[in-house]
Amino acid sequence: MSQPAPTPQTFAVEDAWKPLPMSFWRIEEAQHFLRRVGFSATPEAVTTALRDSPKAHLQAAFLPGTPLPKSTALNEYEATANERHVHIYKNVEDEEEKRRLRQELQREESQLFRDFAMDWFAFARQPEHSAQEKFVVFLQDVFVVEQNSIRDTPLLFSLQQTLRGGVHLDYPELCKQVSREPAMMRYLDLVKNTARKPNENFARELFELFTLGEGNYSEDDIKEAARAFTGYRIKKRYEFYFEKKLHDASPKTIFAETGNWDGDDVIDLTFQQPAARTFLIRELIKFYLTEEAVPEAYIEALGEQWASHNFSLRYLIETFFQSRLFFHPAYRGNMVKSPIHFYIGLCQDLRLDVIPLEARILRSMATMGQSFYNPHNVRGWLYGEHWINSTTISARRQLVDYLFANLNEKKLNANEQLALKNAREAGRGNFLVTQERLKQVLSLAPDDLAKHFTTYFITAPSRATYLDALHSILGDTQGEGAAQRVRHAIIALLQSPAYNLC
Repeated sequence: MSQPAPTPQTFAVEDAWKPLPMSFWRIEEAQHFLRRVGFSATPEAVTTALRDSPKAHLQAAFLPGTPLPKSTALNEYEATANERHVHIYKNVEDEEEKRRLRQELQREESQLFRDFAMDWFAFARQPEHSAQEKFVVFLQDVFVVEQNSIRDTPLLFSLQQTLRGGVHLDYPELCKQVSREPAMMRYLDLVKNTARKPNENFARELFELFTLGEGNYSEDDIKEAARAFTGYRIKKRYEFYFEKKLHDASPKTIFAETGNWDGDDVIDLTFQQPAARTFLIRELIKFYLTEEAVPEAYIEALGEQWASHNFSLRYLIETFFQSRLFFHPAYRGNMVKSPIHFYIGLCQDLRLDVIPLEARILRSMATMGQSFYNPHNVRGWLYGEHWINSTTISARRQLVDYLFANLNEKKLNANEQLALKNAREAGRGNFLVTQERLKQVLSLAPDDLAKHFTTYFITAPSRATYLDALHSILGDTQGEGAAQRVRHAIIALLQSPAYNLC
């Protein structure tokens, strides 16, 4: 039975952001912590977490950012793309040849993006990277850029690396770095912003979607801020530079402060506004804790603490994920997993490697409603129950079935067979749940097995509902067809509404 959400009357504001006492650091708390900070709570991870405090686990999970390795192909493309584009534009006169060369570049870039997506899933699936990469997903949903608009993988890769390093910055500094990322500059038209003709897109989204939220700035603030961000340019396709002659150096009045402000000054002024203390905290709560409204007093209290620590993201992470409010029973088993969380969590729960069949995996992600690096618009993804409809639920069920199916590798094309071969040579070959894997649990009695599966796969509020049904499916774990019954039982649990919650 779910508990009512806390209020300042039932849960004191001064206690909300204090660390959870170690006497309350138990199995259910560790499972909640691991599923929210990362993607799953395997028995081994729970055991390891309980040996330490939440703080120690967070410090280990967010060590100075481990970068996603950049592929040789992506490096080579980045090194030559600008020269190739310039060559087509300046030297190729035949229109048909121009079209052919551009299409060749587009095909190459599209393949690089698919490779980037698959590399990221494999990287995020590794438990030591999961907390970091989930936070990267969170930041990508704040600093939104759509691949469909940019179509330049080196730019998207660079922005993601900046966000990955942002965990160890203060938030104003991260905003400054993002403002100089060519992907963001192109997406929000900073490259079109000049003293003679200011473009307001970036300034508007900086205030509305990155730092303050609607209603906490004026249209004049946007107009003046746009002038401050003039002169931001890109050279050689991938490098930021500041073009002084395109910058408006005249006085500007922003948030009632007048000066010869530039872009970095605007960001500093923005973080002097009261709304900047709470905006990112609200986004963090929606992504990691609950979509329901949290009492304003709690948000303001954390905002005051965060501002007093210079908006350090590291401080915010450690305070938020250790807090008594984060562990409140009302916030357990109450969030719908995103498709990314669902898939990576499945791989971790089932001890599977990401199968390097890009068409199958990326198509599944799209059908479940979350294409990699492609939110529907500048506001990012809609979370919670927005993930759930008849099409997306069917796609989740089909993905579970696929992970328990037999793979006929002879029917794969040459590139797919090579991808499997390369993954196996790299030590990643456990792609699907086999009969041999299922037989390993048959030594347990049906009651113990049902309890093990429900404890392992689903959150505490839902377990009692599934025990009897699971026991009925399992039957005699020593009799004929026992492995097949175990398979049916696990699939039924992974396709249940409860597994879609965390």
